[in-house]
Amino acid sequence: MMRRGFNGAVNLLRTCANAKPGEQVLIVTDSATDPAIATTIVAAASRLGIEASKITMKPRTLPGSEPPLPVLAAMLSADVVICPTSTTLFHTNARTAACRNGARFISMAGATMSVLASSAMSANFPKREKILNRLVHRLTRAKHIRVTNPAGTNLEFNVQGRLGHGVSGMATRPGDATGAPDIEAYIAPLEKATNGVLLVDGSTSVTGVVKQHIKINIQQGVALSIGGGSDARSLSRILRETQSRASFRVGEFGIGLNPLAHIRGSIIEDEGMLGTAHVALGDNTRLGGKNKAPTHIDLVFKSPHVKFDGVTVLKGTRLTL
Repeated sequence: MMRRGFNGAVNLLRTCANAKPGEQVLIVTDSATDPAIATTIVAAASRLGIEASKITMKPRTLPGSEPPLPVLAAMLSADVVICPTSTTLFHTNARTAACRNGARFISMAGATMSVLASSAMSANFPKREKILNRLVHRLTRAKHIRVTNPAGTNLEFNVQGRLGHGVSGMATRPGDATGAPDIEAYIAPLEKATNGVLLVDGSTSVTGVVKQHIKINIQQGVALSIGGGSDARSLSRILRETQSRASFRVGEFGIGLNPLAHIRGSIIEDEGMLGTAHVALGDNTRLGGKNKAPTHIDLVFKSPHVKFDGVTVLKGTRLTL
């Protein structure tokens, strides 16, 4: 009987990672993540004639916390690094070093077997990359972004001089870094130039699907107040425990582009869903920004209406490019 998620794992290796026989594929996971994910990816690699190894570490404290030295050493020796972990390794020095060493890196932060088996893993990643590239180009040209949503989000960002970037779900060249099944365009706003209200009605990378909307008041790029229910309290506590004011600063604005993704409490799929946008608090130094922080927390909201310099580029799931 075929293992649940097997087809998703095959697509992950073939399309997303472009893995080939003769290459060394490393799966980095942790004890807070379903071990079946790594096991299924290894099984799919074996079916494809690809050498794959897995290594399991203790869960990291925060998104962006560094892995232990043995994991770093393994990452530096691999051609492909796939990370189904409970918190993201994308925003780490280890990821940067592995990519600099030529590894192709794929984050699967917060992934579950439901993500691996989801329709999002069967998206036409090459086709969506063409749409992604057009949106990234528009982001780079933009000076001012305004985003609203029916729940009450009303935010303005100054992005003048910042470059747009994209996550295509594919890491096919040495040094590439992506997430899967994430497809998104993103930018690092100027650090002191985000103002307004963010209503998180989707999910967060530290609490999963929100049970009650989180209301965040942002002035001059800093989250001054965080209100709501238990999710809001958890988010506030996690940010305070970093003991860094930089953790409260807006580091990213992103737009999801995967039409087959759904919000299920796994940030690697949630933030890539077409019909959502997200704001991250914390570090953006690997995204083209200047805010160095000990964490990076993504906050997803639904049905965004996004304008670049007064022109609508996204309303709900409808893109105008």
